[in-house]
Amino acid sequence: MSKFTRREFLAASSAVMAAGVATSQEKGPDNPQPLEQKPNVLFINTDQQRTDTLRCYGNENVQTPHLDSLAARGTLFTSCYATQPVCSPCRSSMATGLFPNATGVVENNIPLPPNLFAWPRALHDAGYRTAYVGKWHLGVEPVPGYFDVWRGFETGWKHFVREEPYFAAPGEMDSAFRKRIAANPPVVAEGESVIGRYRPDLETDYALEFIAENQRRPFACWLSFYPPHTPKEAPEENVALYRGNIQPEEQAVYHAMVNRLDWNIGRILSRLDELNLPEKTLIIFTSDHGENFPMRWNSHHKRLCYDQAANVPLLISLPGTLQQGARSTAVAGIADLCPTILDVCGMGIPDGLHGESLKPLLTGKPEGWRDDAFIQNRPYPTPGKAGNLEEKPGKKPGMLERCLVTREWKLILNTSRPPELYDRRSAEPDTHNLFGRDETKAAAHMLARRMLEWAGRTGDGMTGQLVSQWGAQWL
Repeated sequence: MSKFTRREFLAASSAVMAAGVATSQEKGPDNPQPLEQKPNVLFINTDQQRTDTLRCYGNENVQTPHLDSLAARGTLFTSCYATQPVCSPCRSSMATGLFPNATGVVENNIPLPPNLFAWPRALHDAGYRTAYVGKWHLGVEPVPGYFDVWRGFETGWKHFVREEPYFAAPGEMDSAFRKRIAANPPVVAEGESVIGRYRPDLETDYALEFIAENQRRPFACWLSFYPPHTPKEAPEENVALYRGNIQPEEQAVYHAMVNRLDWNIGRILSRLDELNLPEKTLIIFTSDHGENFPMRWNSHHKRLCYDQAANVPLLISLPGTLQQGARSTAVAGIADLCPTILDVCGMGIPDGLHGESLKPLLTGKPEGWRDDAFIQNRPYPTPGKAGNLEEKPGKKPGMLERCLVTREWKLILNTSRPPELYDRRSAEPDTHNLFGRDETKAAAHMLARRMLEWAGRTGDGMTGQLVSQWGAQWL
């Protein structure tokens, strides 16, 4: 490995700070398919779900037979990472293939800019019938041109449907959201009240209805479940599976929520089988971030680069086209999903996307894969938000982080905390900080260089500042 001098670090850092995001120009597919031959797309994401909530990821204490079945039909990724381990920013990357600094959605509750390229709009414009069901969290209103059918809602509502015409008490919503849904009550389906139902059950009903109505034409359905995000609520029949077996009670309910989601996903897989659609439907299952059990230094459920919060499940299936029963240890990220959808659907991938298509990995051709992931992070909500008005010892609400993950290593740079370097091959990853040791300096050099390459690709100036700030410690 060539030595990266301090002068080179500073020069590269300055270049990164001045970089911008490249203008996108769409590259057409080599062999464009007619619309009727393109696969359907079913994109399912949960909220705040760790990888170890699924049996197919090795946890023998949980029951997730339907997601395990989905994994057997496709590829399971062990090392997929959120672009930013918090809801709205990562969701913006799911849609666009860009990192949050480029979408502008760097914190929760920031609307997705309507001018950005995104896979839902690309498929809609190509003739797909498109739908969104569930938690949106990228603004109060849908982005124009994305979806023909809109069953999406901003965040702020509970898992059980509580009172009409709202999915939550009126006091839990902002005024704009309240006015919009009051004009179109979401909790009455064909005149029948759904008060008291579990929200994912209802959302699954909507998705099944959309699939049945569009079974004879290409469709794209984005189904976004709110669980297992707080509040911890699940039907008693699911909680009973884990009560007494998983402690504390909060974690038992958390896993019960996943068990209920698994049941609903089973309903969808069964319907696709009945309609003879499995080999015509690309299914992607993932989450926007994980869950910190137990809490770590930021005392938050997420917003850290440790695997508990940043490593997310990723299952991708299209039998007959993509390999089945595969387990990939390649390092990937949420920004890779947009170009993957476009590639598998035989559509052009714009220049300037930060992610790359996973199709080579899904077809058993991993040669040349980059095998790393870049993470942008804000360990605390934006200063001034409720519950974040005062600084406590060691707590600096304005701090920022950048992280680079490879198969072997993880480097975390923070504006306020000392750097962290972890060996991912350890039996206790993200536990023993190896930064500053003579034997790990070469690894730190390599990771910092690759982090700067990602910063140049994404137009992220903060990375250059962090490398300059801490560079003296590894040069």
